[in-house]
Amino acid sequence: MENMINFGIDLGTTNSVITKFVKGEIQVFTNPMDFGRATLPSVVAFRKEKVDVGTKAKEYWEKKPKDVVGTFKRKMGTTESYKIACLKQSKTPIELSAYVLKELKTFVQSGENVEAAVITIPASFDAIQSNATKEAGLQAGFKQVVLLQEPIAASLAYANKIKEKELTNGQWLVYDLGGGTFDVALIKIQDGEMKVLDHEGDNYLGGTDFDQLIVEKIIIPHLEKAGNFSELNNEMQSASGKYNGKYYSCLNKAEQAKIELSAKTSASVEVEIEDEEGNELDESITITRSEFEAIIKAHIDSTVEMIKRIITRNSLTTKDIQFVLMVGGSTFIPYVRSRVAEMLQIPVNCDIDPTTAVAIGAAYYAGTKQKSFEQEKTKENVALKVKMAYQKATKELEEIFAAKFEGNIDGLFYRITRADGGFDTGLKTLKSKINEDLPLVQKSFNFFKLAVYDQQNNLITTNAEQIGIAQDTYNIGGQPLPEDICLEVDDEEHSGKTKLELVFQRNDGLPLHKKVTKSLNKTVKKGSNDEVIIIRVFEGRHDTLPEANKPIGIIQIKGTDLSRDIVKGSDIEITLEMSESRDFIASAYLQMADQEFKGIFVPENRDVPVELLIEQVETLSEKLKHEIHQAEKRNENDTVKSLVTLKKQMVAIQNESYDLTEDDVTDKRYQLEDKKRKLAQEIDNTTRDKHLQVAKADYLEKKQSAKEISADYGNEQEKEAINGIISQEPAFLNSNNIIKIREKTGELRSLILMILWHTPHFLQSVFQDLLENSYGSFKDKEQAEILINAGKFALQVENWERLSEVNGGLFNLLPDTVQNEVTTKIGFY
Repeated sequence: MENMINFGIDLGTTNSVITKFVKGEIQVFTNPMDFGRATLPSVVAFRKEKVDVGTKAKEYWEKKPKDVVGTFKRKMGTTESYKIACLKQSKTPIELSAYVLKELKTFVQSGENVEAAVITIPASFDAIQSNATKEAGLQAGFKQVVLLQEPIAASLAYANKIKEKELTNGQWLVYDLGGGTFDVALIKIQDGEMKVLDHEGDNYLGGTDFDQLIVEKIIIPHLEKAGNFSELNNEMQSASGKYNGKYYSCLNKAEQAKIELSAKTSASVEVEIEDEEGNELDESITITRSEFEAIIKAHIDSTVEMIKRIITRNSLTTKDIQFVLMVGGSTFIPYVRSRVAEMLQIPVNCDIDPTTAVAIGAAYYAGTKQKSFEQEKTKENVALKVKMAYQKATKELEEIFAAKFEGNIDGLFYRITRADGGFDTGLKTLKSKINEDLPLVQKSFNFFKLAVYDQQNNLITTNAEQIGIAQDTYNIGGQPLPEDICLEVDDEEHSGKTKLELVFQRNDGLPLHKKVTKSLNKTVKKGSNDEVIIIRVFEGRHDTLPEANKPIGIIQIKGTDLSRDIVKGSDIEITLEMSESRDFIASAYLQMADQEFKGIFVPENRDVPVELLIEQVETLSEKLKHEIHQAEKRNENDTVKSLVTLKKQMVAIQNESYDLTEDDVTDKRYQLEDKKRKLAQEIDNTTRDKHLQVAKADYLEKKQSAKEISADYGNEQEKEAINGIISQEPAFLNSNNIIKIREKTGELRSLILMILWHTPHFLQSVFQDLLENSYGSFKDKEQAEILINAGKFALQVENWERLSEVNGGLFNLLPDTVQNEVTTKIGFY
């Protein structure tokens, strides 16, 4: 089955693993340079003459911290890079990940070239982080990279190992706590397919954070008591700090203590350091298991809260969950297992090796994924070429096999045998096309061989590879989209503001495809360098504000790419696609120019400078103060209470952001940015009732106006359109979806304006308003004067159709900014 990818890789924050699917079994490769160890530390060390990856690099960290990098997975998809002192240049997280992947390839000692792989990613990775992982694989020399979400991989490993247990129609949780990231996913098996029903996660929560807590909460306070230091924490965590090198040393020792505490009740850390007065300290710091558990408790409790949200969101109880499958190196910590079991009252399942489970699941998946690139032709000349077709996985006990041969088949025979000896077609006359029903062994991987012979039973060479069919083994029913994908569009109900429009919905099965048509909100001139059509793309909840979500890039068409001018209001048809590996692709068609554009999505890496973070946090803090004040004025005591609780979190985020140095070497700026974004969503949720009430009241007001105006002036088509919207009321009003309610309100508003533009009184009011308030703004005064005179004459003779044309002409003579003001005030259809 060498036409399948077969190789699976767990590219971890702290450790990585490579595996291969071989005839239904999984081979876990070991490091030939590290005493047969299966895991490779995801650490890269640079020396002038060479690059070390793994254990050697980790050992070099304390000696030359400026030349060694680790935990870079957490900064995938960001603008961050790492300065390498000995090279006098920087390396990106993508480049560093590529070094790890290239080193993993050396684990494969069979001589075969690893050209493709399934690489796992956290389910909570956004589209940019996913794309960065794929790019690392391509830089490492893979011709094809398929991404697989880690909870799915872990479940595949479990389900295909524990075949004797009853999993049909069962559901469980995957609790994946690794070195740097956390995922929890609700998994269900139905009709032999494994599906992810829901998930939550944190890209900045894992064993690395526990190491940092040991340093910050135990080691640094001890050193500050023993010696004379000012701001030792900042001096350690700042890249330019005096004790930055010692920080990495302490982290390594904290990690070793953490591992020891999984088996012992206490561990010791030895630290040698010179304080700021030149005193040499040689400290032995004892860390007890209870101390360690106390400092990680809040983090573990936060993971359980995520699980509870999943259970509630899916209308389940803990009794509906069979077990919690523990995956990831940090689940070796006894407290993690006991705390999760205690808080959820769900059995904890530790039946698979948490360090290799994800890579094993990746290999199972790789065994079903075909290579998509053209492989090098074998040097051996083949007498016959064959193309084979069959299902790689089935629930049936027989599978149809078809093959087509190219070449001289006269006097030749074929034979198909099953590897276990349980099936043999016998010799049959070869035809250009053959079909066979292949019997399968239940709940197993079945392998067959197709051979061709001449009349003397001499073997004829072909390019036929081994046939592999999985019978009733578990595979996935498509990977789910982790978050909504949205476009930022103008909010017609709130002038000057924007909102999110849903394109692809969270938990939709990948791949995805959709076409949307939008109207341009400005004119773009052909050949202009300054004028650009830009639509921002966001990942996150579509029913919240754009600033509460993650921007992942822009859809962009430049004026220099246009074949003609495109005027405001022109339609643009956008085709959006997202692949199974979360590649986001956009193309567009401009009807006015009859012009098509491909590859117009420009990804946007995450950039979180400390100064910008502080500014955003302060802006959100001011917004929160305003919301509290407004709730107090309305006497909404419950809302005030909830917002005051959020204010405490806001103050904590502010204080932590103020403590950051610009060259902080930790991931705290990204953690705080995530907390800030989630807090913005909480504020939006808490004040949602107020905005919902306003939206519903606005709709009901517009509905009443529409009914009255259509009764007096509307035609049958307009009345039918209004009644159609009103008939949908139960669905969109009861959904409590503010965006949907505003959309329907906007549709009614448009219909009202359409009707009013037939009425003399409204046309007179519009004409009068344009004369009184906009006269000085017209771009072409001479043309405006001609239109005004024509409008006055139309009024005299009561030619309302002509007056409507005049109003439209005057409106088009206004600058864009004034047009927006007029549209908001009186509306233009």
